[in-house]
Amino acid sequence: MNLYYRIILFVFCNISFIYIRANNDSIAVQKQLKTITVSKIKAKNESVSLFPDKLVQQGNSLNDILLFFPSLENDMEGNIRLRGSEKITFLIDGKPTSLFGDYRSEMMIQLPGSAIGQIKIDYAPDVSRPAEGSAGTIDLSLKKMRQGQVYLSGANNDRYMAGTHLGYSLSPYWQFNAGIDYKREYRKRSFLNTIASRENGIVTNEQIQDNSAVAHPQTVIGTLGSEMNKDKHTFSTNFSFIQMWFDRTGNIHNTETKKELRVVRDNEQKNRQYSANAFYRYKHNEQTSISVDINYRQAIYDEDNDYRRNVLRPQTNLIQDRLFINQKNNEYELNLTGRFGDFKSGYNAWLTTSNNTNLKEIFKDNAFSKAPDETFNLDLNRYIHALFLQYEKQWQKWFIYAGVRGEYTHQSVYTAEGNDRIKQDYWNVFPAFQLSYNNQQYGHSWQISYRQRINRPVFSELNPFLNQSDPQEIIQGNPYLKPEISHNISSGYSYTHKKFIFTPALFYRIREQAIAQIMKEDMVVTYDNLYHNQSAGIELSTFIFPVKWMDIRINSTIYYDEIQADKEGNKRHDWAWNANGVISFRLTPTTVLQCNGHYISDIQTVQGEIRSRCRIDTGIKQQIFSGKGEITLQVNDWCKSTKEITIIDTPTLYKRTEKRGDNRAIWLGIVWNFNINKTIS
Repeated sequence: MNLYYRIILFVFCNISFIYIRANNDSIAVQKQLKTITVSKIKAKNESVSLFPDKLVQQGNSLNDILLFFPSLENDMEGNIRLRGSEKITFLIDGKPTSLFGDYRSEMMIQLPGSAIGQIKIDYAPDVSRPAEGSAGTIDLSLKKMRQGQVYLSGANNDRYMAGTHLGYSLSPYWQFNAGIDYKREYRKRSFLNTIASRENGIVTNEQIQDNSAVAHPQTVIGTLGSEMNKDKHTFSTNFSFIQMWFDRTGNIHNTETKKELRVVRDNEQKNRQYSANAFYRYKHNEQTSISVDINYRQAIYDEDNDYRRNVLRPQTNLIQDRLFINQKNNEYELNLTGRFGDFKSGYNAWLTTSNNTNLKEIFKDNAFSKAPDETFNLDLNRYIHALFLQYEKQWQKWFIYAGVRGEYTHQSVYTAEGNDRIKQDYWNVFPAFQLSYNNQQYGHSWQISYRQRINRPVFSELNPFLNQSDPQEIIQGNPYLKPEISHNISSGYSYTHKKFIFTPALFYRIREQAIAQIMKEDMVVTYDNLYHNQSAGIELSTFIFPVKWMDIRINSTIYYDEIQADKEGNKRHDWAWNANGVISFRLTPTTVLQCNGHYISDIQTVQGEIRSRCRIDTGIKQQIFSGKGEITLQVNDWCKSTKEITIIDTPTLYKRTEKRGDNRAIWLGIVWNFNINKTIS
């Protein structure tokens, strides 16, 4: 599809969504549609929020929903980039989590949007939050309702989802909520790798890897919580669990100049998190309050692999082996916060202990036996202690914010096999500043901000042992990785009119010791700290509502990316851009037709590039029984354009990877809302 048709499709196809810039002071701009809410820049921070319940698409995963945000790029494997950076920190209900660490991509493409109440991207978080995330944070608030809801949906290829959420007022000041969500998906993937090894410009070996896999991932999410507000006291408790699992069968055909191999891989994965939270706040008056927030999270990842490797050339041979991976993360978090007039200060402690065990077994003499050279145990302990102080002041239309956060980090990587312990201790200071102007109603608003952030390596990036669970991508971490530091400057402007909202933004980011993925000549993927990386760009959001029955949203971003990856100062640099369009029609007072499209240009990487790609979804929603119920029909990826091409091109290696997936799905769903309270508090 050429660029001309892509532009037409993305302009005239969209889906309705909620866009909030910088605060919670929102104004409804189309009461007839009841699906879009917009707020202006009011200074508290620079953020964009979306409520999945307002979308027509009921069958979307988190990865699909993120397509509606400005400056966000993603791919079919769940890898995402925000304003040109893949270093993003995920939060669940405002808390950091290792669930979106090493195996984040799997959760991205499987977490159902129906379980999420709100998604908020914060480009410039304040210093009361952890400083993780070079590009910012993405906060997923699990759905909590003040009434009842039940839904059921189904799609082709044995896809379906169901769930219910309840909210009940136990008293005028005590609220209870609970929810359960289940989703079964279908995933079909094919990978074609063309590889050439070079020496002095001459190809020494050529290889073709043809891989295909089919899986039915399943996800369950449960929440249970209560909140009590009485007089000056607020107390809440919350418990949640997230579990994902699937059984995948893959077939690999590897052909080289002198070798040929066929591999059948039976892969089972299970990823789950259990989370508990207790929160208390005493509010003396509007200017003075103190709070205590205690959290515990446990994330567990299990992976079982059975391989049948049939060597066809140079000599016929059958090799059977198994690989078992188990990783357990325990996280403890304490937050003490006090607000005194225009000042806010506090203490944060975030303690993480991780254990990873890899067990390799080889079938020999009619039995499986342990392979000591490929079996290991690795521990990671990371303790972060932080103090912060911030000041914020509103003067009529002006707002100023200044803050500083100090973090002390102790990290140790321990390998049981070598009895080695690699330690790092470091102290960082993170300043923040913001100045904003907002005229409160229609007219002009603007802001300028600076943030310093950090990005610490995750477990897989530190693991010095070879991870060979996927024969197509062998990974070896680097336990000596240093954290990357980023400096982020941004400025935003908003013009609000009765018929449109126009919001451009400029951003600049420089990353020191940037953590990058590198593929070596032996085809092993590793990680290293780059010498320098900087990006700069402009983001443009336009929201138009010309008539009562239609609204249009267009987001686009263009940015320049520069990478210095060696001591000699050699640099790679290029421009990239992305765009998404949104249009919504109210066909009748109870019927909304919505469609969205997006396009992502070529993106450079440290060793090559990712080729351009696009996608289009559409859907229609019909209200029934005076709005108590909804029937939704949606078509995802109706152009069947799910294809990605990645190129690695170095003096010693050329690799072209073409990925294809079957994401086309036709979902039919029904939602029913009911009130189980006599009065909704």
